[in-house]
Formats: sequence, structure tokens, C-alpha cells
Amino acid sequence: MKRILILALSLCSMSAFAQQWGGGGQWGGGGGQWGGGGFNFGGEGSGNSGNIGDYQKKADIDYVGDNHVGHKMDVYFPKDDGKSTHPVLIHIYGSAWGSNNSKGSADLGTVGTAALGAGYILVTPNHRTYGDALYPAQINDIKAVVRYLRGNAQELGVDTSFIAVSGFSSGGHLASLMGVTRNVKDNYTVGSATMNIEGNLGRYTSESSWVDAVCDWSGPVDCRDKGCGNPIQMSPENDMVGGCDDRSCPDKHALLGANTFIDETDAPVFVAHGSSDNIVPQCEGKIFYDNLIKANVQDCEYHPHGGGHGVEGSLTGEMVTFLNKIKEKKAAAIAAAQESQSQGSEGGEGGDVSVDDILAFNNSICVDNDRLFLCNEGAEATGFNLSDVSGKILMVGTLDSKGVDISSLNQGVYFVRTNNGGSFKFIK
Repeated sequence: MKRILILALSLCSMSAFAQQWGGGGQWGGGGGQWGGGGFNFGGEGSGNSGNIGDYQKKADIDYVGDNHVGHKMDVYFPKDDGKSTHPVLIHIYGSAWGSNNSKGSADLGTVGTAALGAGYILVTPNHRTYGDALYPAQINDIKAVVRYLRGNAQELGVDTSFIAVSGFSSGGHLASLMGVTRNVKDNYTVGSATMNIEGNLGRYTSESSWVDAVCDWSGPVDCRDKGCGNPIQMSPENDMVGGCDDRSCPDKHALLGANTFIDETDAPVFVAHGSSDNIVPQCEGKIFYDNLIKANVQDCEYHPHGGGHGVEGSLTGEMVTFLNKIKEKKAAAIAAAQESQSQGSEGGEGGDVSVDDILAFNNSICVDNDRLFLCNEGAEATGFNLSDVSGKILMVGTLDSKGVDISSLNQGVYFVRTNNGGSFKFIK
């Protein structure tokens, strides 16, 4: 009987079972019912193809500094290729958001070895469960991971120009959220619910949590869409927001769903989902992909396959191709900007272009006291337009360090697009 119950658990549907076993408390111990991987929630059950033991690692790094098991991560390093830095892929395990210690079973033999073999640093973080802390604690944790990597880039050999995030199952949900909230810096409000998606964990809050690309493997990216298929009817997402369903707490569930945050400034996403998935229906991934395309998010890919709920090992090559494509596109943009700046300066000597200025303009445009301005030292003035969420252009002009007055704008979400190709979203 126990075996049947375990195999029947759904990522987007589990509250009755959770109540029987005492709610979130049974799932937060780490590596137990949910996180160990053997039940096809942690990834090892979805098939390994390589030996992670061939790679050096630093284990149990405390990325927050509070010694919580849910705030430990492992960092694996590619084999020596003569380079001092390497791009990064963070991969988040699946656990129905119910394990705070499953980094050791985070699809290491599939996603892990593919990334390491391609020259990426692999980071596998733990995160807190909803038994440890309610949402948005889980996305706050992953944001803190990225900030830690940037704050310790020299020690870890991180190439901060490219940090991507991947995840299986509930990890795919968190990875997807990272991609669609990379421009969400302050509290985000939907109806009666307001949440701080970024959080303020750790010592490196001045660093950016920006990610450049996302890989979503069988993720319950928005459990409000689970009716599109035929998943088993249990609901861990209700426990994530305090024990209420999407009818009783629609605004909280909206803030939990990746589709809520989609706009054209989001990271490109690689979606892989199986037609035989009876835990999270394949159409949930397809709806997410379609919404990304409708919002004009560039370079997204959809990889449907015939498998069940798991990482499809045969697609890890396509994952690496996708990541390399986005990485090379960003490198080309950085090189072009540096060349343009060099040619435009006196004597042909141009200043360095920060990697965060290219495709990551949240660090170079600031909002403060009803003023929108360029906040990078030495940033050159650029033309811009400002629009609302409907696309209506409300302001056109030149943006510089002195800034423009936006005090007349009503509360809401706005987009800034600059003539040098930048985009920025802010909430007033």
C-alpha cells in the first residue's frame, strides 16, 4: 500500500496526503520521502548517463550564512581546460517543494555530467521547504544562490557573464520563476497579495540575481493550469502558500505561477516535457512556452517527448546546444558594445562594458524617488521610451544620470526600452 501511495503523488496536487502525514513537516527533513530521488521526484530515478565522481567539487557551501541545511549547495568544476573562469549552470532538484536536502540527487548523471562535460560549472543548491518557510522563501533561496556566486566569482572561477538555471519538476518551477522574475526587484502585488520575490538573504544583497537562460524539465510552472491534462489530484502548491487553494487564495497562487510574470524582458527558456507524464501534464509546459512566445521572449525552445515525469537524458545534448547558443549571443553583444564604445571615444580608447549592461539592464537603470536614471558610473546618455503593460508608450526622450521625472505615473508595472537595445521593468 505504501508503494502505491508513493508512486501516486502529484507535484501539483497533494494536500490530502500531506495532511495524512502531518503536512509539510514530514517532507522537510531532507532526503526522506520526497528528496532522495528513488521516487522519481529527485531526478536520479530518471536515468543517469555519466559519472559525476570524475569531477572535483566543493560541498556544503553555506550560501546564506545561517547554517540551515536548506541553505547548503555543492559546486562541481569542469576538468582543467586552461581557462580561469567558466559559465555556470545551477540545477535544482525535484521534491514537490518538500525536501530541503536533496542536492546530492539533482540529476547529476544526466544534466550534471552534460553541463560539466561542456565546460560549465555545475551548482546544485538545497532550498527550504514549505514546512521550513512559506513561499516565496523557496525562490528567495535560489536568488541568494546566484548572488553568492557573483559575490564569490573569483574564488569559484565563475564567469559572471553567463549564469543559467535549470530544474526538474518542482525545481523546474523554481528555475522558470528565476527566468521570468529577473527584473522583479521589489515587492510584487497581485490583487490583495504582495510578496518580496527577490528577498534579502545572505551577505551579497548588492549583487544581481540575474540569470541568462532557463531549462525547465517537467516543471509544474503554474499549477493553476493542471486541469489541462489528467494529473493525480493532490496539491502541494496549496501548502506552499499557507494551506489554501487557488479558488480561496487566487492572488497568492498567481504569485506562485510563472505565467503571471511573463514579459519580453524574460530569459530564454528551454522546455522539455513528456507526453506520458501523469504527475505534471505535458500541456502545462506547452502553455508556458506558448505564453513566452506570445510575449516575444526570444530564443525559447519547446522539446516535447514521449517519456514520463523525469529528465529525458537524450535531450541533454540539445540543452547544451541551447545554453551555448544563448551564451555566444550574449558574448557577441558584449563584444559589439565594447567595439562601439571604443570607436566613439576620444583617441579610440573606450571604457570597459560591464557584462551586466548587456542583456541585463536592471543594473544600469535605476528608479529612485520618482526619478528614472542611468546609475552606472560613466554611462552614456541614450534615447528611451517608457510604456505600460498594454504596450502604450507614455514617455519618449533621453535618459542620463540626471534622469527624468516619473512622479506623474500611476502605480503599476512599466517597461523602459533604450536605443542601445536594453530593456528594464519596474514597479511603481
